[in-house]
Amino acid sequence: MSSTGGQLNAKQRAALLGQARALLTHRRAGTVAALLLLSGGCYTYYLRSLTVRQERRIKKLSNETAGDLKKPKGKKGKSGDALHKLLKYLLPIAGKRILLLLGLAIVRTAFSNRLARMQGFMFRAAFLRKVPLFIRNFTENVILCLLASCVESTANRFLEQLKLKWRSMLTERVHKQYFKQMTYYKLSYVDRRVDNPEQRICEDIPKLCNGLGDLVGEWTKCAVDAVFYTWVLRSYTRTNKYTAIIIAYVFGAGAMTVSVSPNFGKLFKTQASNEGTYRQLHARLRTNAEPVAFYRGVEKEGGLIVSKFKDLVKHQTKLLNTQWRFAMWQDFHTKYLAATMAVVLIIGPFFAGHLRPAETTRGRASMLANMRYHTAVIISLFTALGSLASSSRKLMRLGAHAERILELEDTAKEISAGKDARDQDARGSIQAADDEIAFENAMVVTPADATLVKDLTLRVASGTNLLVTGPNGSGKSSLFRVLGGLWPLTSGVVKKPGGPEGGLAHEIFYVPQRPYVTMGTLQDQLIYPVERSASQGDVIPERELRRLLSEVDLEYLVEREGGLDAVVDWGAQLSLGEQQRLGMARLFYHRPKFAILDECTSGVTVDMEERFCQRVKQLGCTCVTISHRPALMAFHDVVLALDGEGAWSLHRGARAASQAPSAPPLPGAPLAASNNAKARGADALECLEGLQNQGPSKAAAAGGRLIAKAPPFDPARDLAICPPNLALQPRQLSTWQRWKIILRELLGRNRGSLSQLSTILIVVSLRSLLQDRMAALNGRTVEYVLKQDKQAFIRLIGLSVFQALASAVLAPSLRHVADSLSLSWRRQLTAVAHKRYLKRINFYTVSQLAGMQDVDQRLTRDVERLCDDLAALIPSMVKPVVDIAWFSVQLYQLTGRRGMAILYLYAFLGFGALSAVTPDFGALAKNEYFLEGAFRNVHTRLRTHAESIAFFGGGEREGKSIRVIFNNLLAHLRAVVDIRWLYSVADDFFTKQLPHNVTWGLTVLYALDAAKDLADVSAQGQLVNDMRYLASVVTQCFTAFGELLALNKRFAELTGGVTRVSEMLEVMDKADRLHVEEPMRRSMGEASTSGASSIRFDEVDVVTPTGKLLARRLSLLIEQGHSVLVTGPNGSGKSSLFRILGGLWPLTSGSIHQPDGAEADCRIFYVPQKPYTTIGTLREQVIYPLTVEAAAARESAAETTARMQALDSRLDGLMAVVRLQYLVSREGGWGAQAEWGETLSLGEQQRMGMARLFFHNPRFGVLDECTNATSVDIEEHLYRHAAKLGITLVTITQRAALLKYHSVELRLVDGEGDWQLRAIVPEDS
Repeated sequence: MSSTGGQLNAKQRAALLGQARALLTHRRAGTVAALLLLSGGCYTYYLRSLTVRQERRIKKLSNETAGDLKKPKGKKGKSGDALHKLLKYLLPIAGKRILLLLGLAIVRTAFSNRLARMQGFMFRAAFLRKVPLFIRNFTENVILCLLASCVESTANRFLEQLKLKWRSMLTERVHKQYFKQMTYYKLSYVDRRVDNPEQRICEDIPKLCNGLGDLVGEWTKCAVDAVFYTWVLRSYTRTNKYTAIIIAYVFGAGAMTVSVSPNFGKLFKTQASNEGTYRQLHARLRTNAEPVAFYRGVEKEGGLIVSKFKDLVKHQTKLLNTQWRFAMWQDFHTKYLAATMAVVLIIGPFFAGHLRPAETTRGRASMLANMRYHTAVIISLFTALGSLASSSRKLMRLGAHAERILELEDTAKEISAGKDARDQDARGSIQAADDEIAFENAMVVTPADATLVKDLTLRVASGTNLLVTGPNGSGKSSLFRVLGGLWPLTSGVVKKPGGPEGGLAHEIFYVPQRPYVTMGTLQDQLIYPVERSASQGDVIPERELRRLLSEVDLEYLVEREGGLDAVVDWGAQLSLGEQQRLGMARLFYHRPKFAILDECTSGVTVDMEERFCQRVKQLGCTCVTISHRPALMAFHDVVLALDGEGAWSLHRGARAASQAPSAPPLPGAPLAASNNAKARGADALECLEGLQNQGPSKAAAAGGRLIAKAPPFDPARDLAICPPNLALQPRQLSTWQRWKIILRELLGRNRGSLSQLSTILIVVSLRSLLQDRMAALNGRTVEYVLKQDKQAFIRLIGLSVFQALASAVLAPSLRHVADSLSLSWRRQLTAVAHKRYLKRINFYTVSQLAGMQDVDQRLTRDVERLCDDLAALIPSMVKPVVDIAWFSVQLYQLTGRRGMAILYLYAFLGFGALSAVTPDFGALAKNEYFLEGAFRNVHTRLRTHAESIAFFGGGEREGKSIRVIFNNLLAHLRAVVDIRWLYSVADDFFTKQLPHNVTWGLTVLYALDAAKDLADVSAQGQLVNDMRYLASVVTQCFTAFGELLALNKRFAELTGGVTRVSEMLEVMDKADRLHVEEPMRRSMGEASTSGASSIRFDEVDVVTPTGKLLARRLSLLIEQGHSVLVTGPNGSGKSSLFRILGGLWPLTSGSIHQPDGAEADCRIFYVPQKPYTTIGTLREQVIYPLTVEAAAARESAAETTARMQALDSRLDGLMAVVRLQYLVSREGGWGAQAEWGETLSLGEQQRMGMARLFFHNPRFGVLDECTNATSVDIEEHLYRHAAKLGITLVTITQRAALLKYHSVELRLVDGEGDWQLRAIVPEDS
């Protein structure tokens, strides 16, 4: 029994083994695929486990360091959640458009299906050599191709329109929140949870909409194809197993791919953040170009920019490497191994079943037609399902953009609802009042949670003028930020006309120290923030407008700037004093009940200031003034004194005291003097006493003997001055010359790019060889079907797997090399631009003198786009050339000269036809670049001037201006879509559809010429093999020719970017040559006879970049120890003189001799009106432009630690000199970092600028109204300390109190060339 059972078991085992062997024999391809999937799954699990471990380690480290983060962050969520929320908004907007796209996708699929049928019919006719039947099929195929091109182009047009619609609606939605309740200001200056909001609006929104549109178009087509071809496949195969296999494979491979996918969403978001910060640094440098140029701070600022760019490149390199590794895995499973599976599914059914060919020639011909159609069905189904299953990386990228956009929008909503970064509501209330401004127990707290004013109770009735005083940083302007709603009211009640919605733009009008001026006419400046429509005409009659200008002595602007209708960038054309006078004219026009004057007369003379006050009094306007000028005491009834630590007090002004001398004292907590350095009561008392004890002084120009004056006007000489900026304008060059400039920089200086180009050539050649072998394999598979040789077919499948593996390496490698080349070129081009732009003061020359205001846009976005497009162009150029060279040889071997002649004749005719209908894509692209840059620049401008705009209530007007520019951009993009629609029909037909028909023509000619007996199966197989291979060869040739034809369009589109970037490089080069030649001109003439310690002007013409002569043939000697005061009306050229002295403006005539020896910052040091605050620590603000290492090296200590201690001790002393010692403790020490331009008040910034001057201790200090925001006592203290240090001052000021610190006055009389040099008479003379 046991032996019998053993025999049965042996028989059973043999039977099982036989069944398994048969199964493996019949299903070898499926078994191979299953084993590959199983091995892939194991490898996937292994990689996923490693990824999970790494993520846990990173999360642990993040949790350990989370407590060190101080900056509040926006709410975090999954990027998929953010994308899901935005899709709920965007998809309903699409509405009918998606239905239309769906309808077009159905039509497109119908055409594709019919074309697939026709290809089978034509293959059968060619195989049977039936020419009439072939011609009928060929004619129908050409017509279908033309219709298919029209449908494809129309679908693309509607898709592009949908993208623009989404961009329009999403931008408008974000703008709605952005311009609501002054969110544009609070977002960056109060809340600060969201960085670079303009980057998110101008970059993330279009990238999201474009990517989402492409995905919707892809999904729509794929969904239709999947449904349709699933039904078709079932209808003629009579089974669902093929569809099931495809679905199982595609989604199985897709699931594996998703499981091992890196966190691309986080990587893409970090990359977008790096790009935004890098561009913001460039925009910051352009905005602050003049002070940085004066300070010679380009080394520090350039270091920040270059460092951030290196971080950007480092992260992008990491991203590219990650994408490359993942793409090889993804492409192998979802593309190339899937192609092998598709071959099995295409060929397998024809070895058995009802699809197996009959043993006749016609039967085999029908099988070939069915196989051709079946091939199209399987490939379309695989492509459709594969695209649907492999969209994870695209969704991650879109999710990163969606998360940044939604973070901006949600934060903006919270801000407009009155919540701060800690999700707390403002506890105070703002109420409406008719004729008063009142504070009841109000508390003023900064966004950094520092309390400036406590329990303020104050009533300013109509007709009662209030003067607010106190040391810098005590909360004077902050009080009115609360009043205007810019800052939240922490507690208490504020009453004002208009209530919480009134802002400061209706019955309360705000006039800041530097009034915001817009691009527009003089009329636009005076009526701001009111906006006039194009049909409305002039709001102010010409006579009234001239009267308003004459009241502030600005009527000359009408003629100087080209008339009343001239559109001018007034911020660039007017001096500070002229802008302040224009701001007062704006006040006179609006006639508000209350006017808040925030140091708004610091740049005008005392006489002009008194005229302003008298005029405001005549208008019946109640003034609330922030000022340190004693002359203004006479015009105010009440003085509010603040100390910045919560204390405040009220005092009677000179006007009220003269009217009621015996009135009782006003309420308020007295300001206490204290010996504590942290308490600021003593500073507040000193500031108040300075106002009360000093009366108005005489003008600074009074008295003194005449030393020299301007020579007489010489028309022949003075009218022949050539504007210096003309030499900086880009030349009119041809397109080829522009390309040469770019190619010289990319290829002539970077040997690394040559190796990358060589790598591209090698990879492309290997891909072409591989495609040739794959084409031969495809022909061989059909031959084996005709012969019914299944074993040979299985061997080919094994070879196909290895080909798939090779393709999975080569294709991602080609993309990776192209992306790396793009990054390398961007690094190279940016390095070249940085080398010129960040050298000397070229950044100032390019942006201000040459007028290239969008240079930051060109240097960042335009360079990036150009390098991306150029790098993508290289494979598109190399691949068709290699393909044509290789496959033309194969074509010649098959068809001889006739086939070659047909191929090249079509290429020539197709190129000519396509060139004839190609629009000027270069001009269109250049205009698009310009409009995109303009849209970004107005957003940057809004952020820069956000506080002034918010005070004026100009958010609505600025929003309309931004919408106008955005609508112009959209209009241009829509026009481009229409132009491309008409062109793309011809492009698709000539480069894609029609070549297939030529391929069939060559195929039938080859079949007719073939001397093979169709009765022989082997001859039939060989003919089919040759026909399939020929079709693949011709298709590759035409695809290559099509890519070459498309290069015409791509080159035209690239020309716009090439022009903008090459113009930038040309202007930078001219600026660099200008500053190389400039020192030679400055040393012209005889050597200085006054020694090395002097500044000497010899016959110097002070000329603006546009050629206006401000002072002619100026001769001036400034000797050490003899300070000079520079005076004159606004716009007369005072600051212009120092721009020439500092080398910012070119010297057109004469010579300038400067002190020699020592370092540059020890000879002449410039302190502008608003000292530039750099990114960095509090320590770096004082030592700027030096680095910490360079500053510490100047100390005498031996060790690094000791030198740092000595440096900090020295800085502590300087802060005590400028009365800013409280800042060190308030901000958390010398190592504290903040956005100092926002943290410090203007007065604190000016005193920081003086501390900078004292730290460097130069021989000469050039002060451009750099203390007008400080109190009188502080100002005189600073000038006394400068004299004590032996610094010779060259000062621009309107303050008469500074007269005694100077020996000579240089008066620029009228801004038309006249000047006078006078000795200053001492006070006791």
